[in-house]
Amino acid sequence: MNDGQRAEQSERYGSRFARLFGYVTPDDHSRWLQQREQNRPNVSSAKRALKAGADSMLDFGTMNMQATLNAAHRVAAQRQFDESHNKIIHWSRDPQTRSITETVDYEPKDAREEIEPDYEL
Repeated sequence: MNDGQRAEQSERYGSRFARLFGYVTPDDHSRWLQQREQNRPNVSSAKRALKAGADSMLDFGTMNMQATLNAAHRVAAQRQFDESHNKIIHWSRDPQTRSITETVDYEPKDAREEIEPDYEL
């Protein structure tokens, strides 16, 4: 009996000593899982479905706003490009097939301003 008590006492002391250094037994894991399951709130399926629907609507609205903003930026960039470049159109006609080929080139506008001629006296 004395040996049994000693073994039980050393086991308890050993496990306490091991827990001081972060050792976790499988019993601790199972006990913690049970406690987590008990403490987890019950959420009804209807509430989950409503929340998922609201989240998807918010995501859709965000994507819609981002697309509108992106389109506005593209339009502004195109307008700026059109203002800073000259559009040159070349037409060439093939006499045998009677088809017209159209080629469009863009070249940057000359950013220099014309200076009015000075009148000499």
